[in-house]
Amino acid sequence: MIKIMADTAADIDLATAQELDITILPFMIHFGEKSVRADINLDPDEFYTMLRDYDDIPSTSQISPADIEELYRAQGKDNSIIYITISSKASGVHNSASLVAKQLTEEEGFDITVVDSTMFSYPIGYSVVEAAKMAKEGKSKEEILARLKETYTRDTAYFMVDDLAFLKKGGRIKATTMAIGTMLDIKPILNINDGLVEAYKKVRGTKKALATLVDYAVERMDNPQENEVVLLHADAPDKME
Repeated sequence: MIKIMADTAADIDLATAQELDITILPFMIHFGEKSVRADINLDPDEFYTMLRDYDDIPSTSQISPADIEELYRAQGKDNSIIYITISSKASGVHNSASLVAKQLTEEEGFDITVVDSTMFSYPIGYSVVEAAKMAKEGKSKEEILARLKETYTRDTAYFMVDDLAFLKKGGRIKATTMAIGTMLDIKPILNINDGLVEAYKKVRGTKKALATLVDYAVERMDNPQENEVVLLHADAPDKME
């Protein structure tokens, strides 16, 4: 059998992971001296509550190579493994997972392939779910890897930053830039490009920014009858609607 693995960054919900037998590797989120294990059981609402109550911006860290090895051994004893990671340009987990996979493959005959999604959030998870469905349908490992390569080469994501405070906390903009941007109601639109999140455009006002996102989606559709659009939000269900 083929086992599909991903990390918490893929934003796959608990029910879907259980239904499709997807193994989710955790990250650690650090709120100052308090650390939270961000695994499949971390409720998003609980996380956003902690985020609002924290004056700074939390940091993250990956699980140890020893923990990765333990999961590999548990899942790969009688199965082939495809582990799809967050962009390697954003986290060291891809490198760690690849090194452990290489060691187990060369020394003990495990069959482990680590895939760099070059993505973030559900743009990772969408294809992880598709891969898990293919595995359940009995598709070969080669077929699944080819589909992953195709989708991660083709797909992208655009998103609006509604609250500039988090960009300031993260050191991406200065206080003066935030003040001017807030006064002018500037909404940065970012996108994922070559494994990194990049500034794409600045738009004034939420309504215009959301309309711009819709325009981008429409422009990218080469076959509207078959293409899919995935809508995501970070604690903003009203704007997603």
